[in-house]
Amino acid sequence: MYKIHRDVKQREKSLPRNFHLLLVSGSVSRVGTTAFSLSVLWITLALTGSALVAGLADGLFTFPLIFSFYFGALIDRSSRKKRVAVASILVRSAAVGLILVALFVHGYYLIIALVYSCVVITGMMSDIVNSVRSAWTKVFLNEKQYQRGSSVSSGLISLADGIGYASSGILLYYGYYDALLLIAAIFIISVIPVLFIREKVEIEKKIRTGSLKADIAESVRFIRKNRSVMQLIVLMIFANFIIAMVGIGFTFLVQKILFLPAYYLSVIFIALSAGMALGSIPGGYLKGTLGFVVAPLLAVVGIMFIAMVMTPIVFILVALVFGAGLAIGIINPVVTTVFIRKVPVEMMARISGTVNTLALSATFLSGTIAGTIIQFSSIFDLFVIIGSVIVVVGVATLFMREFSSERIESHENTD
Repeated sequence: MYKIHRDVKQREKSLPRNFHLLLVSGSVSRVGTTAFSLSVLWITLALTGSALVAGLADGLFTFPLIFSFYFGALIDRSSRKKRVAVASILVRSAAVGLILVALFVHGYYLIIALVYSCVVITGMMSDIVNSVRSAWTKVFLNEKQYQRGSSVSSGLISLADGIGYASSGILLYYGYYDALLLIAAIFIISVIPVLFIREKVEIEKKIRTGSLKADIAESVRFIRKNRSVMQLIVLMIFANFIIAMVGIGFTFLVQKILFLPAYYLSVIFIALSAGMALGSIPGGYLKGTLGFVVAPLLAVVGIMFIAMVMTPIVFILVALVFGAGLAIGIINPVVTTVFIRKVPVEMMARISGTVNTLALSATFLSGTIAGTIIQFSSIFDLFVIIGSVIVVVGVATLFMREFSSERIESHENTD
C-alpha cells in the first residue's frame, strides 16, 4: 500500500512529455536569443562606435513588450497556439538577415535602421513565443509540479544563456557573418520540439470565450485585486530596468576599456549564466516566505555589482559575476513558482503579457540610459548605480507586505 502511494506521488511530481518538449524548445531558443543580444551589442558598437546607439539597440529588443498584454490576450483566446509559435519563430529567424545586410552597406543611418528593424521584429516574435510558453506551462503542469518545473526551467535557461554567450563570443571573434548565420539556424532548430507538442484542445476551447476587450479588462482587474501580483510587477520593473544595463556595461568594458576580443565578454556572461544555473537547484527546494528569501539575495547581488568596479583583477571580477548569478538563480524559480500558482490557467498568457508590458518594457530605456551614463560619466559610475539600486530594491521587498508574506511551497506540500 505504501509503495502504491509512493508511486502515485512520484507520477504526480514527474514532469509531463509536453513540458519536456517545451523545455527543449525554450532552451534552444534561449541560446539563440542570448547569442543574438550579445552579437547585436557588439556589432552595433563596432559599426557605429557609439555606446548610446548600441544601448538603444539593446533597449529596442524589449520595446515590443509594450504590446505584450495585447499579444497575451490574443494567445489566450487562440486554439492554434502551436501554429502561432512556429510562425513567430520562423519570422524571427528571417529577421536576422537584416543585420547581415547591414554588414555590407556603408551608410551610417542605413546601418542603424537595419539593425534597429531587426531588433524590433526579433523582440516582438520572441515575446509572442514566450506568451505561448507561459500559457502552455500552466496547462501542462499541476500545482505540485510548479516549483520543480520552475527550477528545471530556470536551470536550463541559465545553461542555454551560457552556451549562447560562449558560441556568440567565439564566432564574433572569427566573423560577424558566421555568428549571425548560426543564430538564424538556432532559431529554426528550436521549432522542431514544438511540432511534437500535443495541444489540449478541450482546454483551448474553454479559454476562447468573451471579447478581446473584456479579456484585457479582466486581466487588469485580476492584477488590481491581487496585491502580491501587483507588488511582484513593481519589483520586476525596477529589477529588470537596472539589470538590463549590465549588457552594454560589460560590452563597453571589454571592447573599449580593456580592448579585449569578444570571447572575453563571453567568459563574463558564461560566469553569470553558470551561477544562475547552479542557483536554480536550491531554488527548487526552498521553503518559507518570499520576502526573507528575495530581500537578502537581492542585497547580495547589489553588493557584488558594486565590488566589481573595485578590483582590477579579471579572475576576481569573474568570481563576483558568478556569485551574483548564483543569487539571481535562486530567486528566479522561487518567484516564478508563486507567480504560476497565483494566476488562473485561462488568464496565464494575458497576465504574463501584462507583466512583460509593465516590467520588461522598462528595459527599453535602460540600455539608452546606461549608454548615456557611460558616454558622459564613466563605466565605473554605471556599476555603482546598478549595485546601489539593486540593494535598495531588495530592502524595499520587505515592506511589500503581501508579496513578502507569500509562501513558496504549495499548501499540499506543507504537511
